Amino acid sequence: MLEVGPGQAYAAPSAAAAVARDGDVVRIAAGDYRGDVARWVANRLTICGRGGRARLFADGRSAQGKAIWVIAGNDVVVDGVDFHDTKVPDRNGAGIRTEQAGALTIRHCGFYDNENGILGGRPGATLTIEYSEFARNGHGDGYSHNLYVNDVDRLVVRASVFREARIGHQLKSRARESIVEHSYLMDGPDGRSSYLADFPDGGRVLLRGNLLHKGPKADNPRAIAFGAEGLKGDGDHLLTMVHNTLVVDHPGAHFLTVRAGAHAVTLSANLFAGRSDTELVTGGFASHRVERSAQMLLPLTALPNAGRLDAPDFWPQGLPAERLALKEPVDPAYIVDAPRPMTLRRLAGPAGFSGALQSAP
Repeated sequence: MLEVGPGQAYAAPSAAAAVARDGDVVRIAAGDYRGDVARWVANRLTICGRGGRARLFADGRSAQGKAIWVIAGNDVVVDGVDFHDTKVPDRNGAGIRTEQAGALTIRHCGFYDNENGILGGRPGATLTIEYSEFARNGHGDGYSHNLYVNDVDRLVVRASVFREARIGHQLKSRARESIVEHSYLMDGPDGRSSYLADFPDGGRVLLRGNLLHKGPKADNPRAIAFGAEGLKGDGDHLLTMVHNTLVVDHPGAHFLTVRAGAHAVTLSANLFAGRSDTELVTGGFASHRVERSAQMLLPLTALPNAGRLDAPDFWPQGLPAERLALKEPVDPAYIVDAPRPMTLRRLAGPAGFSGALQSAP
């Protein structure tokens, strides 16, 4: 056990990183740590805040010109740490740069005003993100994002929030498999992001139970993109969306853009809301090949408060619940919904309505 903080054995996280060995637990006392950056190389580390959040501010510094933290060790857990304001000369400064070959798990963390929230990844690695927030990350040039994951084997995101990316995407994943569940991806009224979710190489993608809002000032009219840079690798390219609520408040927008050559697009029990001219699927994938069941399309006016970043409300207004009712459940595994960001609510029974929410928040 390595204790970090005022009056502890290690005054700053970097001091603990320099001596940490495989299997250590590093506990960082709540508070602000300014200009302290580190590279973590030991394996099976647990690095956590103690007594509240440990808040790290780059203050113009970076580890190896890359990030506040560079994580090279395998099977590392980071819990209860916030990363702020990373800027580097190549405009790719991250809160965390991932270089591990094994697993990295991020829980209860925050990434604010960096050039990338998290950046990196390599074949064979996995990244899991739970109950974490990514806000206002991006240099503003469209090449940096709230989250940018390279070609890892698997990305899993649960119960997290991605909002107000600066021109770049809220979430960009080149993973062979990407699973995003019960998370909020939002522009809000003034956000300038590009895609809400971008899977530029295709792969196997599951979006389930998410609440998404593309705002009127977004830099790109497309909400979700699949294969925009080419379908890469020799595996299947499958996009599956079930029980999501996607609200698009942008002129000339598209809900989905899917490259021709994708193997399958499956849409089940989703709720889409947009302007009258908002197209469902563009990008070359033939509309008649989209497998659809229990889809609901509503006017934008049915969800007037979906874009409120302070209190987003994705439950349709002035609409009898019966209109959303499913004839039968489409996903027996859908047993929780997310009435508020980073909050999961267990359902009393099988999911009975289209969309992410199964009752009012």
